[in-house]
Amino acid sequence: MVESISGNSTSKAKPTPAPGRGPFLLFWETLRHPLLLVAAALFLLLLVLIGVALPQLPGQFADDPAGATRWLLSIRNEYGSLGTLLNGLGLFDLIHSPLIRGGLAVLGLLLFVHLGEQMADIHRSRRLPGLLGAATDGPGEPLPVPGGGLVFRSRSGLAQPFARMSDAIGGRLGDRFDASPSVLVRRTQTDGELRWLVQGHTWAYYLRPLLLAGILLALAVLWGGTNFGWEVTPPPLAPGSEFRFPRQGLHLRYSVLGEGGSQNAALQVELGDATQLLAVGRTQTARLNNTTIHMQPTVPGIFLESDRPGTLLLPGDNGTTDRIGFVFPAPGSEESVLIPDADMGLRLVRLAEEGRFLVETITGTSGAVTRSEISQNESWAIPLIQGEQAGQEVTIRLRFLPGLTVGIRYLPGDGLLWAALVLALIGGVGYVRRPFFALVQLGVWPGDRSVLVVQSSSPEPLTELEGRIEV
Repeated sequence: MVESISGNSTSKAKPTPAPGRGPFLLFWETLRHPLLLVAAALFLLLLVLIGVALPQLPGQFADDPAGATRWLLSIRNEYGSLGTLLNGLGLFDLIHSPLIRGGLAVLGLLLFVHLGEQMADIHRSRRLPGLLGAATDGPGEPLPVPGGGLVFRSRSGLAQPFARMSDAIGGRLGDRFDASPSVLVRRTQTDGELRWLVQGHTWAYYLRPLLLAGILLALAVLWGGTNFGWEVTPPPLAPGSEFRFPRQGLHLRYSVLGEGGSQNAALQVELGDATQLLAVGRTQTARLNNTTIHMQPTVPGIFLESDRPGTLLLPGDNGTTDRIGFVFPAPGSEESVLIPDADMGLRLVRLAEEGRFLVETITGTSGAVTRSEISQNESWAIPLIQGEQAGQEVTIRLRFLPGLTVGIRYLPGDGLLWAALVLALIGGVGYVRRPFFALVQLGVWPGDRSVLVVQSSSPEPLTELEGRIEV
């Protein structure tokens, strides 16, 4: 867009009405508007924040439509009437929501438009020096500035002669820019016209596109993640338990080894043909087959094991075992286990005090209940009164082992996010200074007068020159 200011021979120029613009030009100017880019970026950021704040559909339900429906209904009911709106907008499954896909597409389009504008600025900056020797149709005719970016223009008739005004303008430009090492002033004289080209901070033209390129690269990675990535968040894993996600060949096994502390427990991760062990006891992040695995021992857990096979039984199950693990997500959580050959059961309850549990021993024949509080590993010798091992004792060991919160995420090309960050940081330096140019033409005008034409990428040079040389 060009703001044309026409003038007469004695006074400053006045703005003329802008020419009519067609629908395509209006649409293009709308796409170029920085506010639209900011609005699209803020909308996408809002969606990301919503995705962090709201529970998201676990990836393991990708092959289980019925399970996904049940999960969404459960979460929707937790949020009441607002949950219906959030679910309708797809905010509980944001990665597959048309809102996030549409936001990425719109933001990508706008970034491409602005990147094209910045490349055009670079092209114009390189071609400007060639205008110093270009021919014009006559004195006072502006040189055609290349490119389609915003250009401010003024044309003023001056009552002073050409020689006097050339000294005044040259002195003004020298005083203003000679001390700045990042501003270059070129001067040339053609038949009947003296020209100056001021270009400042042109290095910023070359850095600024790197910021948009970095953001575009990050968006490309996110777009690939929404279409080809996957994420699995299984329920907290109890000691000795397993989790499978056949679609991606994922198998998690919480293995308990020996009789020591948590250092003898490990999470075994199998993904395709690769395997990795993560020691339990601290938060860990690992990479396996370009997949990120994040493990946190955040949920209290208890592991029960017997020194005799087949002595432990979960209520409602048919098969016995000698190793069972439990997790207790909140105070008041409880679990029970039966010891059929001893005709008794154990009830474990997490207390409000950190690391403390209530253990109830219930004898089947008499119904007697024994209660005790524990906060460390314990073992009990329990007599067996029935079955093939009647008359013997079984040792039940209780070990405090944390439940594991595990998140597995596959994001194609996620390593490129570091490159995107580097590009964005380097490109951000280009916005520390604003690049600019000013093309000044001083020509001879009949009657011992002169005419001044100033074209610039910003209005400041017009104001400075006209104000200081007293036109």
